[in-house]
Amino acid sequence: MKILVVGSRIPWPLCDGGAIATYQLLKELSALGAEVVYFSFNTTKHFVDQKTIEKQFSFCRVITAPLNANPTVMGALKALFTGRNYNISRFDDDDAKKQLSVLLNNEKFDLVQLEGLYASPFLNTIRQAGLTVSLRQHNAEFQIWNRLADTTLNPLKKLYFRLLSTQLKQYETAVLNNVDAIIPITNTDMDLFAKLAPGKPMFLLPVGQNNQPATQKELKANTFFHLGSMEWMPNVEAVKWLVKEVWPRVMKKQPKASLHLAGKGMQKNDERFLGGGIVVHGEIENAQDFMQLHGVMLVPVFAAGGIRVKMLEAFAGGIPVISTTLGVQGIPALHERQLLIADTPEAFAAAMLRLQSEPVLGKELLLNAQNLIAGHFEARALIKGLMSFYEDFKCIK
Repeated sequence: MKILVVGSRIPWPLCDGGAIATYQLLKELSALGAEVVYFSFNTTKHFVDQKTIEKQFSFCRVITAPLNANPTVMGALKALFTGRNYNISRFDDDDAKKQLSVLLNNEKFDLVQLEGLYASPFLNTIRQAGLTVSLRQHNAEFQIWNRLADTTLNPLKKLYFRLLSTQLKQYETAVLNNVDAIIPITNTDMDLFAKLAPGKPMFLLPVGQNNQPATQKELKANTFFHLGSMEWMPNVEAVKWLVKEVWPRVMKKQPKASLHLAGKGMQKNDERFLGGGIVVHGEIENAQDFMQLHGVMLVPVFAAGGIRVKMLEAFAGGIPVISTTLGVQGIPALHERQLLIADTPEAFAAAMLRLQSEPVLGKELLLNAQNLIAGHFEARALIKGLMSFYEDFKCIK
């Protein structure tokens, strides 16, 4: 099977869930015998040099198109008055479409998979080549902006986020109905897509983990962390809530506690995240090392979609997790079985203190979490299922 995967960025370094999901897909498809070509923008913001691409993607062929997709105020205002969704239009590039068209004319592919909605501007180019195309939708994008509108107190932001959500829902629904198959990553998204695109074939593909449970270490006392890209607004809002609403309650009960913050796009001197007991690390080189060193993972998101890949990594690595209800979306984990779940500042702070005072509970959560990964999220088995779906679906022309 020769598969063309079309994305909107080079998935390297592996510092966020989207990059991890795409990289894993490419690597596991190749390992299972597929001939994989990855066509993607190499954006100014997430630029990866050719030497690194050749080294880290030696298992497949990568073709890139340059793009500056950085948002600007003028670009946003222009999109606002023309009715185009600015999130999508930034990835609509004629030169890249021509480059993709040449590739499709020169080579034969069994199918094309779009990696996320931001790759959808290429859809018409692929359709013109007469190819079967699937969409792996990492999130219900319009829902994220709608949830951000629900949670923000700024009236202008609320209005703008509602507009983005409305535009995205119309666009997203049209794309879902214009592909041959949809690949959601959570059951929640799958149910939603079934309503937006009735009868469309779908295959559930969560992000997997290598089934190599780490040796559990003793929990580092009174130490907590959040690790997530600050280039994604739901994470920014989550950390602001954590620092402002939750952390003072923890410090009042445990003055020696420490909170460690890290992620792509995070600045060490960002005043929004500074405070007593808080250490802002900024961008880090090795996420796994950071997670192992800093105690309990905190996932306080209220506007997310898709699945929290870092939570799966924590489960696999023997790291305890505290999350909101929305944060655990797409993962069949239960409160007081694999993690602790809390949705108010008081409850979240209480959960943090509880893990420190009940070490036996922490060990039980870790064991159950690792068993969950082994039973539901083994990477090779998940991608093998996707290939079987494509063959059974008769995508191959």
